[in-house]
Amino acid sequence: MPTLNQPKKNRNILILMERNSFFSREFLRGALAVRVDDWEFLCMPHTLNVGELRQFLANHLVDGVIARGLGDDVSQCVSSLGLPAVLIRGSEGQSIEYINGPQVDDGAIGRLAGEEFQVLNLGYWGFVHWEGIGWSEARRASFHSYATAHGMSNDTLSLPASSRASWEGISRIANWLAKLPKPCGILACNDEAGLDVLHACRIKNYDVPGEIAVIGVDNDRLLCESSSPALTSIDLKAGEIGRSAVIQLAKMLGGVGAELEHGPGAARLVVRSSSHEVDRYRLVYQKAMDYIESRPLENTGVDELARFSGVSRRGLERAFEKYNSRSPALVMRERRMEEIMQLLKNSSSSLESLAAQTGFSDTAGFSNFVKRMTGSSPGALRNSQ
Repeated sequence: MPTLNQPKKNRNILILMERNSFFSREFLRGALAVRVDDWEFLCMPHTLNVGELRQFLANHLVDGVIARGLGDDVSQCVSSLGLPAVLIRGSEGQSIEYINGPQVDDGAIGRLAGEEFQVLNLGYWGFVHWEGIGWSEARRASFHSYATAHGMSNDTLSLPASSRASWEGISRIANWLAKLPKPCGILACNDEAGLDVLHACRIKNYDVPGEIAVIGVDNDRLLCESSSPALTSIDLKAGEIGRSAVIQLAKMLGGVGAELEHGPGAARLVVRSSSHEVDRYRLVYQKAMDYIESRPLENTGVDELARFSGVSRRGLERAFEKYNSRSPALVMRERRMEEIMQLLKNSSSSLESLAAQTGFSDTAGFSNFVKRMTGSSPGALRNSQ
């Protein structure tokens, strides 16, 4: 079984990334879920220049680096330090030579949106693009490639930095939409742009989703559900990318066996009412699953999950009966067990520590839960890895 080493001192892990975006928060959530016991995270903004980075390192002992969205000069500086480092592509045009970490599957974004628009039988597609942003260009390219390969007419509206998330941008989107054949499908480069498309549809009195179906990217649940209609979006599994980055760095530091793999999960489409009329039970089911995925280790009760999903307990059970062969309680237990299995694989923490991390009041409760779910004790499962 691959186990993590137990050095005599804590290891300081420097995280360099944007700290206020939804993707970053989800990335950090995934990273924190599997971080090694003796790691201490030092989270700094990715905008540090080379001089500022060197000044920081002169005052802090750093054992490894996880970074996203660095400029080439800072990426080169990090690479020259000789420290184990996992570098991930960010917004801008970072050179591929420095990128070695897990990435968003941009190709899946174009495919998922295109497949949805095909199901909806929409004859014309459009993409709202943010100029000068690397991930937006990659998403535009994948969407255009999929549309072209399937013989679909499509167009792109490119917005400069001055027009993003602004009234000017909404007005430009509205004028662009007026020129497109209807009905049509619009993929926005992210959820912020998706909300602007919905505002533009209101300006022009377009029916959504009847005349224009809209899909965003990121699945920022608060943003998506703050609009009316709620925004359909593509979930990039940012949390799993964070998890994968931590495991990759742990391998580089000699903390886990090379055979241990944990790649990021596949992107998925989360359907809401901005793309088409949606069965109410599907919306309830998706909202419940979002809650479970964002809190897999919490001991959430079925009644609490039903309240979050905005239905009665029986309404929640009906949604799961329709879209899942298992009950809400079983789905939550199985998802919690999946996270526990990851911790047993990736951490040499004591059972007492694992019980506390996974929401149990004592080791006995933790061990009994694991044995009920798997038929084996935590120790036996760990030894079998």
